[in-house]
Amino acid sequence: MSVEILRRKIKTTQDLHDIVCNMKMLSSVSILQYEQANKALDKYLRNLRDAFHILALNNGLPQTESRVNKQLKVLFLLIGSDNGMVGRFNREIVDDAVNYLREQHLTMQKTLFITVGKRVNALAENRHLSVCKSYAVSNSVKAVSLLSENIILNMDEIIQKEHITEVWVISHHRGEHGQIKPERKRILPFDVKRLQKLRYKKWETNNLPMLGVKAEEMFTELVNETIITILAKEINASLEAEHYTRMTNMQNAEKNIDENLEALNLEYQQQRQENITDELIDVISGSEAVKKK
Repeated sequence: MSVEILRRKIKTTQDLHDIVCNMKMLSSVSILQYEQANKALDKYLRNLRDAFHILALNNGLPQTESRVNKQLKVLFLLIGSDNGMVGRFNREIVDDAVNYLREQHLTMQKTLFITVGKRVNALAENRHLSVCKSYAVSNSVKAVSLLSENIILNMDEIIQKEHITEVWVISHHRGEHGQIKPERKRILPFDVKRLQKLRYKKWETNNLPMLGVKAEEMFTELVNETIITILAKEINASLEAEHYTRMTNMQNAEKNIDENLEALNLEYQQQRQENITDELIDVISGSEAVKKK
């Protein structure tokens, strides 16, 4: 390989290295944003729980009946990625949903799907899952709340029309040790039985806040806000996991590029030295030939 070709290859590899480094840095910044967003949502969920606590102490929670619904019909929300460099990210979400259907012996007639992400939607349709609605993935923290509200509005219509009994969200989460894996979370029916236990928990102060609206209205609004917030957290967790996956892939790519660049530079130096040596030999040979004449 000529020195000029090696020089061009080194330049191209260095440009690729810069791109990979920028992508890694952008993913790192995005991870921090989604982490902070979910911390803020956790605080908001605690505020909502305090409001449920007030309702419970004022006997404002609805009574629950323990009964088994034989006409089970499930709606799944699959949250994926619209961007590349994430490996099997989207496929793992669809595989987890299909595996759950097999485990629970759920037929296609008893399941519907909402997808977030064009790629996960295509994979779901290829597996012949009944997708009734699809959304694009939010590209910013600010857009996540709006996306969650839109999903909940359409979800409510689907629940009423299709007589849905359960709603599950499947999204990727990042574990404590950095492992990325799909997790399932049931968001409906709402667990009122767990909230009933709050009536036995003492309020932090002696002054119990008064209800400004009817208990039924307040309960409905709190449930809606809680579900929207939980859904926003799941989308944020998925986006965080996506960027962490991409950052890890970019780190591996950067390592490979560094090794390739080192090998190219070594080959370039060797080739350049060989060319210089050849030129010196030609000069010396020519000089000796002139002397002999």
